[in-house]
Amino acid sequence: MTLAALLRPLGALWVLVALVAILAAIAAAAVGEGHLAPFFMFTAGIALVPGVLVLSATSGMRIGASALDALGLALLAWVTTPAIAALPFWLTGYFDPIDALFEAYSAVTTTGATLLPPDDLPRALIFWRAILAWLGGYATLLLAIAVFAALDRDVPAIRRSALLTIRQDNVFSHLPQAGQRVGLIYAVVTSFVWLGLLLAGNGLFDATVLAMGAISTSGYAPAPGGLISTFGGVSTLVVALGCLAGSVNISLFWDVLRDRSVLKDPDLVGMAALIAGLAVLYGLAQPEAVHRHVLDALFMVTTAGYSVTGALSPVPIAAVFVALIGGAAASTTGGVKISRILLLWRRMGSELAVLSDPSSIVPVTFRGRSARDSALIGIWAYVLGFVACLGLGSLALTLTGLDFETAFLANAAALANTGPLLNEVQGGAGWRDVTDMAKPILISAMILGRLEVLAAIAAIWALFIRN
Repeated sequence: MTLAALLRPLGALWVLVALVAILAAIAAAAVGEGHLAPFFMFTAGIALVPGVLVLSATSGMRIGASALDALGLALLAWVTTPAIAALPFWLTGYFDPIDALFEAYSAVTTTGATLLPPDDLPRALIFWRAILAWLGGYATLLLAIAVFAALDRDVPAIRRSALLTIRQDNVFSHLPQAGQRVGLIYAVVTSFVWLGLLLAGNGLFDATVLAMGAISTSGYAPAPGGLISTFGGVSTLVVALGCLAGSVNISLFWDVLRDRSVLKDPDLVGMAALIAGLAVLYGLAQPEAVHRHVLDALFMVTTAGYSVTGALSPVPIAAVFVALIGGAAASTTGGVKISRILLLWRRMGSELAVLSDPSSIVPVTFRGRSARDSALIGIWAYVLGFVACLGLGSLALTLTGLDFETAFLANAAALANTGPLLNEVQGGAGWRDVTDMAKPILISAMILGRLEVLAAIAAIWALFIRN
């Protein structure tokens, strides 16, 4: 892989960040906060200059890279882009440098962990926070379709679909096509959610922030408190539908135009089961307001973390459990992903069948295809790695001065990219209780959870075993 293979797409990303910063400057002026516009313009300049220089220097070069090479680009993108995006949070004076970095990484990774409530921030920063999360959701989908799918060589169609044909030798050859198709679907779905919120009576600013927060499953809202008390029942339902759309495999929106049978997709069935199960547990703990429990369960399974009433979760252990599982692969959700859990569940059934009848052969199938042992080994490696990160990260956080409960919940929320989880299962000051020493560890957990680096390592491991 040439250096240009990494730098040119990264330069294009920095130019995109610059354009978005200019948009945020315009938005600041539009909402009467023109004094903040120069900070966004300065950020735009910081991103635009190196981006344009890189694009100019690599113009005309032939770019090619494998999926594993592209993972290097993804890591660089998720490390450098939030660092640039943190500038407005810091320059405006609302956050010190480490808090500004925490806010930016939380936004871009769609974690949704916030150190200050919306009431304490200008609308320009709320918009900046929301649009960063929206772009982070788009980048997550693009990464899943164009890079992770190429790594899933032995896994039976966890991420692959007619949305994009993956070439193993040069992932970047399909990057523009993937960007257009994923971007079109993502923008159209966001627009429907936005229009629904406008028709529900929300203002332009609130509808925009809520729509971007819902489809990216980042859980951002322009006002604190529960959704239903702040924005009304209809708006809460629209936000729930937006979170549901963001939590399903992006390729389903493309595939359903050709084959309606994809509506029976295992991911959808698994998500429905998780939502129903968690809602039942909520109902047993608090028998009243069944409809509220269903929506709260949906928000937790989709890893958005919105709350209907703003109350604490009635069954916090179950909420943490389903958040760590997350939604579908190739979605904006965090967590292990339902597809992996279903594959391991079927593997367990196969092993139990063999134990009862040693002479039997029970293959593991998923979406009509057999799963190779190497793929299942890779999935086991990912799950074990995920659990290891959960434990080691929690231990590291306790060394920074956090009690174990807060350390575990904060690390789980960061690793599952479900920031509001900490506030909903513990209460109190939430993320404001986190020490400065703990924030770099949590930022690392956010990146690990979003990039699925452990899944990539497991896939490489399985590839070497096979060869």
